[in-house]
Amino acid sequence: MAQKTSIIGQRSTAWQQGRIEPTWNISDLRDLNWQPTHHRDESLNQRYAHTGHSFDRMVIDICQQDQPLPNWALSIAAAVNLQHAAVALHRMRPGRYLPLHVDLYGAYKRINDISDQSITRMIVFLEDHKPGHMLDIDGDVICHWQAGDWVSWQDDTIHAAYNMGTDDRYTLQITGHN
Repeated sequence: MAQKTSIIGQRSTAWQQGRIEPTWNISDLRDLNWQPTHHRDESLNQRYAHTGHSFDRMVIDICQQDQPLPNWALSIAAAVNLQHAAVALHRMRPGRYLPLHVDLYGAYKRINDISDQSITRMIVFLEDHKPGHMLDIDGDVICHWQAGDWVSWQDDTIHAAYNMGTDDRYTLQITGHN
């Protein structure tokens, strides 16, 4: 997969990037059964709220595999070289964000009965970058992506997602392990 330079600042080694050719229709996402979700670490959420962040803004809409997903989302996950690949689609509304956090993978570990495997999280950008859409991974701010660009990280890499623009931000999330 071709590498893209789509970051501001110096890239750390905590994450990888690449590209797949888009084969999806973004209109497939408009009418899914989106569920608003906060980060699962309640103490972290409270810490952010205590410092002035709005709990109502720290939310992302998710459609997971227990809901009907477009076939192309499942096909992309099947093509990725990860065991027990789990798929979720994300919609981040304007003005919403997930502040710096690490993923807990609690449900993924429980469902797949794993504890010590290194877990990989992959995000595929489903549309070209729009103003105000950003992703921060280990201090690198990523923007200016094209539909089909992806990033991935492992385990407890700190990251955040932001939509400070005026359009919804759509991504495909794949979680798995080697």
